[in-house]
Amino acid sequence: MALPLQGITILEFSQYLAGPYAGLRLADLGARVIKIERPIGGDSCRQLATKNMFVDGDSLVFHTINRNKESYCADLKNPDDLARVKELIKCADVMTHNFRPGVMEKIGLDHETVKALKPSLIYCEVSGYGKEGPWAKKPGQDLLAQAVSGLTWLTGNAGDGPIPFGMAVGDMLCGTHLTQGILAGLHRRATTGEGAHIEVSLLESLLDLQVETLTSSFKQNNALPERAKAPHAHAYLGAPYGIFATQNSHISIAMGDVSRLSELISLPTLAELGGSSKARHKNRDQINELLASHMTTQTTDFWLDILEAADYWSAKVLNYASMIKQEGYKVLHMEQTVDRPNGQQIKTLRCPIRINGQPLFNRTAAPLLGNATEQINEELHTPSSRLHSDTLGSSLTNCGDNTESQVDRLPLSGVTVVDFSQFLSGPSASLRLADLGATVIKVEQPNTGDIARQLYADDSTLDDDSSFFCAINRNKDSICVDLKNDLERNKLNILLKNANVVMHNFRPEVAKRLKLDYESIKRVNEKVVYGEISGYGKHGPWTKKPGQDLLLQSLSGISWLSGDSDMGPIAMGLPVVDVFAGAQLAQGIIALLVQHQLTGKGGSTEVIMLEAALDFQFEPMTVYFQDGGQEPERTKTNGAHAYLGAPYGLYATQDGYLALAMANITQMGVLLECEPLSHYPEPASWYSQRDTIKGQLAAHLKQKTTQQWLAVLEPADIWCAQVLDWQQLSSNEAYTRLDFEQIIANSNGSQFRTTRCPIRIDDKKLTSQKGTPKLGEHNDSWLL
Repeated sequence: MALPLQGITILEFSQYLAGPYAGLRLADLGARVIKIERPIGGDSCRQLATKNMFVDGDSLVFHTINRNKESYCADLKNPDDLARVKELIKCADVMTHNFRPGVMEKIGLDHETVKALKPSLIYCEVSGYGKEGPWAKKPGQDLLAQAVSGLTWLTGNAGDGPIPFGMAVGDMLCGTHLTQGILAGLHRRATTGEGAHIEVSLLESLLDLQVETLTSSFKQNNALPERAKAPHAHAYLGAPYGIFATQNSHISIAMGDVSRLSELISLPTLAELGGSSKARHKNRDQINELLASHMTTQTTDFWLDILEAADYWSAKVLNYASMIKQEGYKVLHMEQTVDRPNGQQIKTLRCPIRINGQPLFNRTAAPLLGNATEQINEELHTPSSRLHSDTLGSSLTNCGDNTESQVDRLPLSGVTVVDFSQFLSGPSASLRLADLGATVIKVEQPNTGDIARQLYADDSTLDDDSSFFCAINRNKDSICVDLKNDLERNKLNILLKNANVVMHNFRPEVAKRLKLDYESIKRVNEKVVYGEISGYGKHGPWTKKPGQDLLLQSLSGISWLSGDSDMGPIAMGLPVVDVFAGAQLAQGIIALLVQHQLTGKGGSTEVIMLEAALDFQFEPMTVYFQDGGQEPERTKTNGAHAYLGAPYGLYATQDGYLALAMANITQMGVLLECEPLSHYPEPASWYSQRDTIKGQLAAHLKQKTTQQWLAVLEPADIWCAQVLDWQQLSSNEAYTRLDFEQIIANSNGSQFRTTRCPIRIDDKKLTSQKGTPKLGEHNDSWLL
């Protein structure tokens, strides 16, 4: 099968996780990724071990994130090596790096210099906090970025201190956004012949992750989230990785030499416990306990003055209120005001991707209702090699004159997307397509529209729509179509015939019944790019389960990664599965748009939310596979979402745990024979009285087993699920039917097991070889 990015060459100067994660995804989509590394040591991630696990002298995490790549060694301070690298750049399509600002300028590989070498190159940068402002040169490390972004206050219960996510969510999101920007740049280049300059940062990506909750906070005059009722950070990393209380607030301390830290903070007993990598993992609870006690003796600023001066990775932990006052936040200009049809303005966040140095602002609000150094050196001197093949070739279409207006347009300008999706996963994908320049037409059912319009993330509304809906559906058009009405369907078919992209997140059988499956759409539009999201795929026992974020977290093992060792499963305080599934769909769609520009062919891409949830965990799951099935050991009480009312959460039963998502409390009271729930007939009370309701539910649900409750709730289509750990999941048919694991073979014959790319292209698995319109506001514009 010809993959969408075959013939594309990526030069990856990036290391650690964010940039390499983008390179991994591009490789999965068919690109040739050449990793540029130092002759001695290479990517620092080679020695960044998780749970002290190495394969062939390199860390397991390095193997996990760098599969399907080639390695080219070059000393960028050596004139001869640098000259060869510049020749290599002339043959490449994309170049990525994540050096701190100023480093590439010093080397002579900054954007302007490289642009002179190859104007059509897609030049990409990853930074921690942007290239300007007081935070520009802070270490772009995931935990620190989480700490300053406000994210650590969203998971856990009301009485907890800040709790970071138990995975490198910022790195992975940043890599995802980088991938989207690269693909969009390639799409525009196929039209104009011009290159692009793509920039993303960890901080901006983490802010984008919080677009829903931040938009609600802005609407409530910057109010902090009120969470429902011993710090940790990562299950596989040793001390001192965590967030610690100080005399007046909190501080985050990331990976570093314990002996050095011992000297810096005058705590000699640390050195005795953490003298080696193994000791830092084995003794991490003792180290953290000592640190936790010691850190409370001084203020946060006192410790920061010491640690930052020594370049020891640390940061103040900020909430929304304190964060937005910081210059490091203000310089990003991450906020934007969008205009409503009635003149009302909404403050929200912009797209975190920058194109050619420019942030992507849009004042249109949401609709009211819508290892190969030698080989490569040889190729450099062989004109017929694949390194010298012209990626644009003769398939360059609609190039015309490279006028300023054409070159400066957004990458997806001219692309029309017809979006049938609702809730979050699909709409988050189409939001990113809209941010990159596409025209997105949201197809909604008459009278009610997208159900998310009434999915309140707080007690406020915007023109009778939830702030949640407005945050994720800005910059789109809305049309209302009764899909069962033949006359309206015929009008819709005219729109579908002329669309570039059609996407949905219906359950598989629903799409087919509505004749919106790929084969049906392909009969109307042969060259269409078709995208779909499902919860669990088209086959297997879970195919009809609701593809809802909390349930996916419960079923995929995510809920066991955050929190402390004595806690039960904890859902992350943001819909991470929805966000990552939508991000993967956007990548698949744009990759197929690039393919269409180069070959004229359409195609389909499918993302299964369960697979996206697993891909989100590919680092700890690979450790799990290699560690003989040992569960993650978290360091030493069950909220799920700060802005959703009861019963949203995880509950202990007689023999396990049960996940409950949005549901009618009164209906649940009848089904569960829980009389106290009958006292809350008003939906508003499910938010205002959520702690009381959850307490009553928690006590009641302990009376029976998980399966007994499921037998009552599932037939009534109440959104619920058993909470599984990895061992339970991996033995379940629903998992095995996904065929989601793959064996990676190294050149010397050694092997390790990991997960594959969650994007599918044409049903193939990828392994390693505007304002808020009223309902129907745009019908006259699009349905002739």
